[in-house]
Amino acid sequence: MDTEILLPNMTYTVQITGCQFSIKPPGWRYPRHHHHLFELLYCQSGEVTQSIEGTEIILKAGELVMLRPGIKHHMHNHANKPYRFFNIHFNIDDHELRALFTTQSCEHLNEEQVKQTKLLGYIDALEQLLQQELKKSNRSRDQIERKETENSSHIVFNESKEQIHLHMGGIDKLLFHNQVLLMINEVALVLHQRSFAITSKLATDNEGSGGAGSGSSRIQVDVAHEIEEMLRNSTQGVGAVNAIARQKNLSRSQCYKIFTQVYGMSPRQYLSQIKLNQAKQELLANDLSIETIAAKLGFSSVSHFSRQFKRWTGVSPNQYRPKHEGTYDSHKGK
Repeated sequence: MDTEILLPNMTYTVQITGCQFSIKPPGWRYPRHHHHLFELLYCQSGEVTQSIEGTEIILKAGELVMLRPGIKHHMHNHANKPYRFFNIHFNIDDHELRALFTTQSCEHLNEEQVKQTKLLGYIDALEQLLQQELKKSNRSRDQIERKETENSSHIVFNESKEQIHLHMGGIDKLLFHNQVLLMINEVALVLHQRSFAITSKLATDNEGSGGAGSGSSRIQVDVAHEIEEMLRNSTQGVGAVNAIARQKNLSRSQCYKIFTQVYGMSPRQYLSQIKLNQAKQELLANDLSIETIAAKLGFSSVSHFSRQFKRWTGVSPNQYRPKHEGTYDSHKGK
């Protein structure tokens, strides 16, 4: 008997902002800063001191860290040898992955843990792809410095020169995104295993102590998840936060703070992500008019929806929609 398997519509965004392979000399520093993106940083050789919200981590060759959005950090190459690294900044609007990625301010994988994943293969593939793109860009030899190693040739950007901006074609962009997504997946698998181990230990500890072992951080996560569930089931973000605040005997500002700590964004920003996903699904999955979609999502007018959608994506709803011959003619000009 044949079985038909149906999957739900899945639309979410992975934003990739900045990717580099670089070498920094002894004594190099990067000042204290923060950003609203996740950051993956892999130390290829040498080492660097990462100061993350007052806590120092010495990132050694073969190790990786992932920082959640909004975390203040700075770096210093304290060693007497060059520090070679790969890093990438990204954002993702899938709520389950964000919950997994924002449990801690920083996730640190040592060399042995990294070797147990496929991360090194994906980083190498990404570097080879960027090398190919650099060759296509016809940059002069004084702009690109090659450092030969036993295994591969690494691209190093001279600090005295301006940054090189690559413009990838469609197929190469797909390959690039594919490697980054596979890297994110590997990190997610490691964090999922950690989360499962921690949850199992907490359950065991609580059984032995009559349930008295749950700390404040676990309560905060529970509160944040309840707010997140209400946000997904409601278009009224303020109402959801206020309702949880009343139930938990907390102030509205406390709920906002807890949610932001766990999810790396405010409830209002999270609600915007939900609306963006819903808008994308509506635009891709059916031929409803823009007016109907705007009303369905709770916008006061088509122009308000169009302006907000363009802020989110950089294009208008009509530009985002696939152009199949004769399909959306009735919506042109809206």
